Amino acid sequence: MSASRNLSGALCAAALAFAATQARAADYVVGLSVATLANPFFQGMTKGVQRGIAAHPDLRLINTSANGDANTQTNQVTDLINQHVSALILNPINANAIVPVVREANKKGIPVFTLDRGAACGTCQVNFLETNNTALGKQGADFIADHLKQRYGTIKGNVVDLEGLLGTTAGDEREKGFSDEFEALQKTNPGLKLVARQAADFDAGKAFTITTQLLAAHHDIDAIFNGNDDNAVGAVRAIRQADRFEPIGNPKHIIIISIDGTEQALSDIRKGRMDATLSQNPLTMAEQSVNYVEMYLHGEKSKVPAHQYWPHLLITKATIDSPAAKAYGLWGDQVTQ
Repeated sequence: MSASRNLSGALCAAALAFAATQARAADYVVGLSVATLANPFFQGMTKGVQRGIAAHPDLRLINTSANGDANTQTNQVTDLINQHVSALILNPINANAIVPVVREANKKGIPVFTLDRGAACGTCQVNFLETNNTALGKQGADFIADHLKQRYGTIKGNVVDLEGLLGTTAGDEREKGFSDEFEALQKTNPGLKLVARQAADFDAGKAFTITTQLLAAHHDIDAIFNGNDDNAVGAVRAIRQADRFEPIGNPKHIIIISIDGTEQALSDIRKGRMDATLSQNPLTMAEQSVNYVEMYLHGEKSKVPAHQYWPHLLITKATIDSPAAKAYGLWGDQVTQ
């Protein structure tokens, strides 16, 4: 056989191999719908899904964001269903509003995986992967109680609760965890007072406005629990603008704890403006969701849990550079890199 024929055969084999690879790359299309990209947490989640998809050559991603509007999300998911995607990864804006399109996907045989926030229909989701939001809220209440005890020798003080976006599983469960634990603490600590509870909707601008108003009405706030880091960022800005900021350790310092682990929260912790965040890791959580999609599509349904809690970690100025924090992953720093 001549050299030219050998080369021709080799090129043909290479072309066939390339074509086979391209076919595999289009085997499965995954539709993603996140609540919004205005929030750094969901930017991290989207990046995590993209990294997960890149690790599986047989998956291709169609990426959408609902910009915080439940109707937009319904329309986007309906469009993904009509494109006959192989699977859906959803981050619902509202647990109830998303149910009809989830059930429509079920009818079409499209498996639905919910990420960080779930749908209010139980088994309509193949997998619901989230952080234990009730535990996050409880831990936030305990953190405040511990620091008030350090300050006063007993658990007492005036506390504000800046709720997250109610109607989402994350917002509702964090609020339940905080409220239940706070009320339990009040039973044995009558000096512990909740002076205000308002929904800031995971929005820094709303949190700033609400906190500004509360600071004007209450001159003795000891601590603020925040449903997420955006709430906390707004609260910190309001405290500083009202000239009420005192450093950590000062008896007049307003204790700030929140949830997520965004870059801005990490920055405020390093600067001593914020006490703590209960960090989730949307990068690794989202990658795991994609892994579950891959397992399911390849017939490994038994390996996919119906519900799973992803680990979280308390981050303070004392622990932000610890080996544990580095091992867990400071995703807020990673997303901005």
